[in-house]
Amino acid sequence: MKYHVLHNTQYHYTLPVISSQQLLRLKPRNLPSRQKLLSHQIELSISGTELHEQLDFFGNCVHEVRLHARHSTLTINASSEIDVSPRDELLIDLSPPWENVQQALSFPKTPEHYSAAQFRFPSPHVDVAAAVSLARQLATPGLPLLRMAYLVNTYIYEQFSYQGGVTNVHTEVADVLHQRVGVCQDFAHVAIAIFRALGLAARYVSGYILSQSASSRPQLVGAEATHAWMSIYCPEFGWIDFDPTNNLITSDQHITLGWGRDYADVAPTRGYILGGGHQSLSVDVRVREQETS
Repeated sequence: MKYHVLHNTQYHYTLPVISSQQLLRLKPRNLPSRQKLLSHQIELSISGTELHEQLDFFGNCVHEVRLHARHSTLTINASSEIDVSPRDELLIDLSPPWENVQQALSFPKTPEHYSAAQFRFPSPHVDVAAAVSLARQLATPGLPLLRMAYLVNTYIYEQFSYQGGVTNVHTEVADVLHQRVGVCQDFAHVAIAIFRALGLAARYVSGYILSQSASSRPQLVGAEATHAWMSIYCPEFGWIDFDPTNNLITSDQHITLGWGRDYADVAPTRGYILGGGHQSLSVDVRVREQETS
């Protein structure tokens, strides 16, 4: 399926900004056999800006933007065309027991295991200790890892309510577990905390989902903004993505921007300004299917 993505970000300041530096993670990744980036373009409303492209520690594309002209508003438009293929059928009950994977990652012997093991530990937005009790409750002995991931996905979908305006980027996992309310970012953090509490590797994925379908496919929750979900490492299967907000294993309806330990590693925009006073931010994301000939 081919998609066209428009990601519009607008900043408004009460006082002029003298200079600004931003890090943008708005370019979708190329993924072997599943996601191909056909085109990408970033446009800014301020002329004379410096724009440099580089890769971060996790291999995500980052654009460093430096703005030297005084301004009171800033608009960032990112446009992408992506071709995403459906995932092959997953026989999740053929995945190894979660305890076996835990053991393999505790004493990694292959480059793949070493690489995955870095996602087993607490990170700035994932308090593993807060999820220990729930993790023990859900971790049935001998359960295939991907079957357990499916069950955790369903548990969050059924036991938590999706509601904007209750949480923010700084909300702790413990608070989400207590309130049982949040958005996709919160649900991804909770799911990741559960698996890391068991010594398993889970990472945070940032991306998009379809917001305007020409087919009969149902509307997913979390459209018209960046979306978030979790990814679980399973030997022989690789990294498998689960979306607890929509209770599904991702396929061709999810577009991957990037991944990291948690939201802090893949925030779409981040930076600093000199001046500006108070600021307000608005974001609008439109993902539509491309017509195929």
